[in-house]
Order: sequence, then C-alpha cells, then structure tokens
Amino acid sequence: MVGLAASLGMQVLASLGAQTPGTQPEASAGAPTQEWKTYSYPDDGFSASYPSEPQVTKRDVPTEKGSFELRAYLAQDGETAMFVGVCDYGAAIAGTDPDDALKGAENGALSNSNAHLITDRKITLGIYHGLAYEGESDQAHFSAREYLVGTTLYQTLVVSSLGKPYDGTARFLDSFQLIARTAK
Repeated sequence: MVGLAASLGMQVLASLGAQTPGTQPEASAGAPTQEWKTYSYPDDGFSASYPSEPQVTKRDVPTEKGSFELRAYLAQDGETAMFVGVCDYGAAIAGTDPDDALKGAENGALSNSNAHLITDRKITLGIYHGLAYEGESDQAHFSAREYLVGTTLYQTLVVSSLGKPYDGTARFLDSFQLIARTAK
C-alpha cells in the first residue's frame, strides 16, 4: 500500500505542475489578495476556504493496485497554489496501516517534486490519522496535510515560490473540514 500512496502523492504534485506558482498575474506573494470563501463539496465529504473558487478536475491515476480517480480542487492567489486532492482507494487499502499509507504519500510527493523534507509530524482530524509536513525543492516550498478517512485519502497542499512564504497557508490548511458525504 505504501507504493500506492506514493504513486498517488506523485500524481497530486504532478497535477500542480500544470499550474505552477507564478503563472498568474504578479501579486504580492506574501499576502492573500482576494476575499476568502468556504466552498463545500458534499460528494467528496469536505469543505475548505479558498481565496477564489477552485477549479475542479478529475482524472484516473494508474498505480500498481489499479487505477483510481483523483478529484483535484485547485485555486491560486498570485504566485501561490492551494490544492485539495481526494482519492478513494476502496478495497485496495484493506488491512493497511494508515500511518504507512500517509508516509507513502508524503514520500511520493517529495520524490515527485525533487524536494527534501523539512519537517513532518503525525496529526489527527477528529479520529482520523493524519500527517503534516513541509518540503522544498530548488524552486518551491510546500506545506501539506494528509488525512486517511476510511478508504479515502485527502491531501491538502500550499505551494509557493521558494523564499516567498504565503501568509494564507495556515488559513487554508486549517480550513479543511470533513462534512457529511452525499450518498452515491
């Protein structure tokens, strides 16, 4: 399962690669420039606050355990990208230690972005296992939190240009909440 989580972690950061920091009009990198609003996604069971409405994309992610749909919610504020990724592993995650799955996703994100780990620590969201970490590459800094909720992995990321911390990082990461999920 670690390989599955690592593969998904790489795909999450690859999704950000299409819209790297700096692709929007120049704005102050440190200060949020837009009015924040909470957006709710009951189909995926979460809400989060963004400075603008996130673009929602869906794509299949191939892994050694099969193909899984990744739903990505991405918004930018100046040179900073904010991302929530949602992927339900279903039966492929049965019997897997949640901490191993989360560490695999972290390792995949670091590997995919050619980044090194700065800090990491175990966290929780209610009763669910989580992992918070920061990493840096030659070009970007990212702060991430991941949660494994049943068979669903939620990944939250804030990616900003190296040396230009984003004042809204904690605001975005702290805003992520689980909500009642719509029955499918």
